[in-house]
Amino acid sequence: MKYTKSQLLRCKAIQSFYRFLFISFVATIAISFAPINHKRFEALAQNPAAAKIEINSNKKEIKGKRDYSRGGKNKHRGNRGRKGRGRPATVFVDTVTRGRAVETVQVYGRVVARESGLIAARSRGAVNKVLILVGDRVKKGEIIATLVSEILLSERALKRAKVKEFNAKTKTAGVQFRLASQELERLERLRKSSAFSAARFQDKLRDVERLKSLQAEVFARQEQSRAELRMADINLFNAKIRAPFNGVITKINVQAGNYVSVGAPVAQIINDQSLEVEAEVPANRLGGLGNTTVIEVKPEFGKSFKASVRAIVPEENALSRTRVVRFTPKFISPMDTIAANQSVVLHIPSGAAKNAVTVHKDAITQRRGKRVVFLVKQEKMIVTIRHVELGEAFGVRFEVLKGLTPGDKVVIRGNERLRPRQKIRISEPRAKNQRSVWGRKGKPARKGEKRGRGKRGKKIRSN
Repeated sequence: MKYTKSQLLRCKAIQSFYRFLFISFVATIAISFAPINHKRFEALAQNPAAAKIEINSNKKEIKGKRDYSRGGKNKHRGNRGRKGRGRPATVFVDTVTRGRAVETVQVYGRVVARESGLIAARSRGAVNKVLILVGDRVKKGEIIATLVSEILLSERALKRAKVKEFNAKTKTAGVQFRLASQELERLERLRKSSAFSAARFQDKLRDVERLKSLQAEVFARQEQSRAELRMADINLFNAKIRAPFNGVITKINVQAGNYVSVGAPVAQIINDQSLEVEAEVPANRLGGLGNTTVIEVKPEFGKSFKASVRAIVPEENALSRTRVVRFTPKFISPMDTIAANQSVVLHIPSGAAKNAVTVHKDAITQRRGKRVVFLVKQEKMIVTIRHVELGEAFGVRFEVLKGLTPGDKVVIRGNERLRPRQKIRISEPRAKNQRSVWGRKGKPARKGEKRGRGKRGKKIRSN
């Protein structure tokens, strides 16, 4: 007798269910016959206080085992543990200042070059040599590529020969015109004599007019040939492609052997010494910008620099309600980190400057829903918590309306886990290639101790 697939699956399911029931029954019987200390159970039942003490001891034992599985009860628990609470916290501090501050808004802009573009071929021909590479710095008038000039030289020689030809024709036409004019004058003097011939006089007059027109035509052809010669000289001069201004080559569009026509792109150049900052400033923020306004510009990478307003373009974008403003940067020294088309953040003043007490923004923390700072008491090297009321934002600083006075020292780094009246150790921002303020095992470095390990993993200390 053959069974279907569904019937086989049903039989297997029934077998698994009965197997589970059998195993559960056997386990229940084994647990019920387990040995029990009846005397201790009866004693704990008669004394509930002793039962409670034993339950608590069992809980402590289980908790202790769990702690030992993680490394033991007395394992070092870091700065927040009991062993870390006596250590001074290393912090960075800043001074609360009073001065003239301006409320600013951040506007994104970009660095642009006043001189940039394509270097186009001014003459046609095949490229002979390319004398520059991408990234090369060139000067104005420097040759960057040359064209094959044999055809241009031949064209120039042909134009020069035509100029000589028309120079000769001009002289011939001039001589003929002068002779005809002299003969016409001689016939004019014989007008009252019997030898005068009116027909001959009229013929000579027409010859003079014809030679005069011929001379004018030859003069015109002579000027045309001279212009063609000048064009041939210009084409020959333009066979050497030159840089139009000082700058850096950013792209090369041709190679030796390529044929270029007039206007074909040869290379791209940018003058990195004539950089400006362009930004689209909201129209309602233009009140704080004037001809003498100096703002701070922060690039994505590198140091901040100052820039002054050069021009406000009198055209507004109808969609974004912004106007294009150009700023002239004021670099103290050449900055290699600034490049064209780089994104920058401009701090645009939105109003007039005012005298205010300000604190660094990193000093502000939130504790129980309030804004607080940690005030440093240098005579005891401890910190106290102080509630503050803030006003407007001025760049990286906030105006303090209440809670601080000028000259107070506040913690700006390391204040995340500080507690009131906690001991501190003030550290200065370390410079490049300077060792850390922390030494071995997370402790402050000792005098004369260097941070690092030797070849065998031992500490290295200076003598």
